[in-house]
Amino acid sequence: MSTHTEATIPMCVNWHVTETCNYGCNHCFAKWGKQREVWDDPDQAEHIIKGIADYVDTTCMIPKRFRLNIVGGEPMMNPDKLWNVVKIAKDCGAEVSMITNGNHLEVIRPIAHMISQVGISIDSFDHETNLKIGRACNGKTLSYEEIKDKIKYVQEINPKLKIKVNTVVNKYNFSEQLLYTVLALKPCKWKILRQMPFGENKGISDFMFYSFIRNNYKEFDRHHDGCEITIEDNNAMTESYLMISPDGRLFQNGSTEYSYSRPLTEVSFAEALQDIKFNEAKFDGRYDGSYTWQAVHAMEKFFGIVKPVDPFDSIFKDICL
Repeated sequence: MSTHTEATIPMCVNWHVTETCNYGCNHCFAKWGKQREVWDDPDQAEHIIKGIADYVDTTCMIPKRFRLNIVGGEPMMNPDKLWNVVKIAKDCGAEVSMITNGNHLEVIRPIAHMISQVGISIDSFDHETNLKIGRACNGKTLSYEEIKDKIKYVQEINPKLKIKVNTVVNKYNFSEQLLYTVLALKPCKWKILRQMPFGENKGISDFMFYSFIRNNYKEFDRHHDGCEITIEDNNAMTESYLMISPDGRLFQNGSTEYSYSRPLTEVSFAEALQDIKFNEAKFDGRYDGSYTWQAVHAMEKFFGIVKPVDPFDSIFKDICL
């Protein structure tokens, strides 16, 4: 099977393997009503993953590499099931990444050589702020030093393991400056996301979202010390992700409730795609920086920021006159 290493944009599928989590973040949208979890059955998990890999190999008009992003809930709370999914994905020729709150990051050390990237959800490094958000377990939150040590521990096995940081802008952290502390962790990417409205949670105001951008994106440069910074407003996150629910169905956001496909254990990936709204152009836009610049320009307009005149432009105009 081809791994499509020449492709720059992966066919990334986020499989929310479990709803179980040791944190209780109040803005979390990983809620499915305690569905059955397909990863309990390795045969069904293999059927789904192989089906996606076959779709990527045979159906995509532009060759893409397949990346399975294992998310939750908190997938690292069940190491045995996590290992099964990672092994199946690798056997199917897929690249494997995952998202975690970082609390159990050390669990992946034995299999770190099989993982290309780990995304760590970090909304704040302040203990009290994390308590308000719900990013805590039994009143304990992760400190910056603990996160840094855990990253070092797993990278001892795989020095090439990429670290990504995901931050959800919410009403408790919108005024914080995290840029330089995040950069000190040496991530390959920092993704800043606006809290999505979901259920009874109405999201945040433009002021809060744009304040966070203003505080953490001062130089208006997508790249800082090898770290790419991306920003996603709610529009950028709608119908632009390929996501699988714990019970093995494609699902889509965009309203107060999810829409679902038929089970991937019963229909092909191509058939399931027909059941949901998925915008491939928006999917690609999340990787090429389009939505980041849109968010930055919207922030500038919101706060009435006037950029300084480039002196070379003035000189050029004088010469032309």
